[in-house]
Amino acid sequence: MSTWKPVAGCTLILAAGQGQRYRQHRGEDKLLAASLANDASTVPILLATLQACAGLTERCVLVLSDAQPERIALAQQHAPALGIELLCISSRGLGHSLAQAAEATESAPGWLVALADMPYIQSSTWQRMAQTIQPDALALPTFRGQRGHPRVIGSQYARQLRELDSDHGAQHLFKLPAVKEIEVDDRGILLDVDVPADRLQ
Repeated sequence: MSTWKPVAGCTLILAAGQGQRYRQHRGEDKLLAASLANDASTVPILLATLQACAGLTERCVLVLSDAQPERIALAQQHAPALGIELLCISSRGLGHSLAQAAEATESAPGWLVALADMPYIQSSTWQRMAQTIQPDALALPTFRGQRGHPRVIGSQYARQLRELDSDHGAQHLFKLPAVKEIEVDDRGILLDVDVPADRLQ
């Protein structure tokens, strides 16, 4: 991304979930499992996502649970060099994580909300979505009509984000008429890693 200029806004990488389905299959943390990153090197899923998100926006924050020391250790090893801040919280679910992250970055004009278990999104998609950040923005990518991630939420919706306290995230916002759908040729926007078979190797 040598010619890329970071967009005014904040990327939030949500990585506080427990990943229970993956643990039931393999007994390990899915975000620490190896997977094929966009640069074709095998790295942990969490690191692949950090590398993809680094430098997209003027600020980037990785949201982690304070009950996951191995993820924190990996993040502390790599995040500073990538310009990514760490926010360690006691999370009650996706919505609660998003609420705390929005409050911690309240000065941002908008947020690019990324899920840490989606390492296969193309760099062009990340950049295109980052460019949509505006205070009044609600935007998401689609692939052949299917909605995916990452998603953009403008600061106009900050109050609604801060009020979240469940495991459903901001899904209700993306039912509003203001939502802009951006079609991309990128199946990666639909690919999250829930079980070992989801990994691209």
